[in-house]
Amino acid sequence: MFVVTLTYVADVSEVDAQMDAHLEWLDSQFADGVFVASGRRVPRHGGVILAVGVEREELNRRLALDPFAENCLADYTVVEFDPTRVAPGYEKLRSDSATGASGVAGVPPRSASQPEA
Repeated sequence: MFVVTLTYVADVSEVDAQMDAHLEWLDSQFADGVFVASGRRVPRHGGVILAVGVEREELNRRLALDPFAENCLADYTVVEFDPTRVAPGYEKLRSDSATGASGVAGVPPRSASQPEA
């Protein structure tokens, strides 16, 4: 999984002028399942994207096609991580290397392994 942070390097008015094209690009990335979440940073000086199921080189290729990148409006930082622990309902995000029904990979949840204190 990758966490991508975008930082605007241009005036927000220039960013807004490309927003419709950026949203169309995002839609195409969600449609094929690579992006699983995205949104604005708070305060609004960029955005964040969660990406899965793709190699770093392919992700870089996709990011280069973002209208924000094509128009030099944002810088991108990409961090890869291996999500081995997820909250209930988010099991789909757990890495392939993680196993177990819930809790930390291979470790049962507290309620199954230890009595309450």
